[in-house]
Amino acid sequence: MVEETNQDSSAAMQRRKSLPSLVFHFLAGFPLATVLMLILLLQTWLATLEQVDYGLHATLRKYFDPQAFYIIGELRLPEEIGGLALKIPMPGGYYVLGLFFINLLLGGIVRARKGWSKVGNLISHAGILLMILSAAVTERTEKRGTMDFFEGETSNTAQDYYEYVVEVSEHTNGAPKEVHVIRGNYLADLRGESAPVRKVLLPSLPFDMEFTRYAPNGRVMSVSEMAPPAGTPVLDGYYIFDRPTNKATEIDVAACYAKISPRDASSIPSFILSGDVFQPHTVKVGERTFTFHMRKLLWPMPFSVKLDKATAEYYPNSTKPKKFESIVTRLENGSEAKVEIKMNEPMRYEGLTFYQRMMGRENAQLADSRPYSQLEVVKNPADQWPFYSLWVVTVGLLVHLLIKFYVFVVRINKKRANQPQR
Repeated sequence: MVEETNQDSSAAMQRRKSLPSLVFHFLAGFPLATVLMLILLLQTWLATLEQVDYGLHATLRKYFDPQAFYIIGELRLPEEIGGLALKIPMPGGYYVLGLFFINLLLGGIVRARKGWSKVGNLISHAGILLMILSAAVTERTEKRGTMDFFEGETSNTAQDYYEYVVEVSEHTNGAPKEVHVIRGNYLADLRGESAPVRKVLLPSLPFDMEFTRYAPNGRVMSVSEMAPPAGTPVLDGYYIFDRPTNKATEIDVAACYAKISPRDASSIPSFILSGDVFQPHTVKVGERTFTFHMRKLLWPMPFSVKLDKATAEYYPNSTKPKKFESIVTRLENGSEAKVEIKMNEPMRYEGLTFYQRMMGRENAQLADSRPYSQLEVVKNPADQWPFYSLWVVTVGLLVHLLIKFYVFVVRINKKRANQPQR
């Protein structure tokens, strides 16, 4: 009778659990953690396979982009069993990681048992949380670009890896007066034959702009070179041929159709903008001259870098680099600092990291032509967080091991002490 009463009481307590309590136990539960880890394992595996065909950047964007609330993973079966591509729907990796962060925080820190014997576990969980947090901060804040210069040249800007922008400037006395930058997020979704027309307002200029048919990897072609596909706009005998993106996305060259809409209602023909064109497109609006240029985004740095010497060595009879080294001078507020940048030995300063990426010569056929160096510039406040998180996890596991060993020794000693003396 007492047992039945206790069971009834327990059941009543379960029924009286509040909604917040149920949500907390679900989010902190081990079943949710297991499902999320299996999804992440599957996504990592599929992304590793897909990057062989589509490239690293495109694959990461597909699986872990914040805008991808759900994704369709692709698993190609071996040719021996049909070679079909299985489509696997799943939630976006960015949000799976976010939910896993909440699960680990609530279940591994908040709800976890506390005490000196659990310190190692808590430290290790904190390290994993730091790892996930570093991925989120990197996704939201990281900038990645390149700096190219010949020996003796100085630069204080980096060119973005992927983002193409449109620069609009008025020219007075042959020089640009002010540069207006239209960012790539205004253009990136204007894809394909059914692409809408995007209007961009420029209130400080005597016109607004319209864009359509953006091609992330487009080539401007003449109709005499190849007939355009049906429905493709042709301007002055030229059109944009939309090519598949490269595995190395950074070598893609963007293009789009553009038009300006003067506020005096005058008509100005549409034109093509392309990252392949070095000279900007020039248009006169009334008595004023404006230029339009598509190029990769430039972002300034708080200091300048001068390339003093570029050294490249290769293994015999191959193009495999043995040694890439740039000796640079960092210039800031009248002060100078000499720095060597080598492969796997970057320069870190003012929140920026400079890696040695590649080297070459102005004329590849002439061994005595001017050498140049390309540095990869990364701006990421969480750059070293994964490194720190590995140390935190390692310390946590070591503490846990030492505590377990200590408990084991104490138990053995107690057992021996309690044994009867012979």
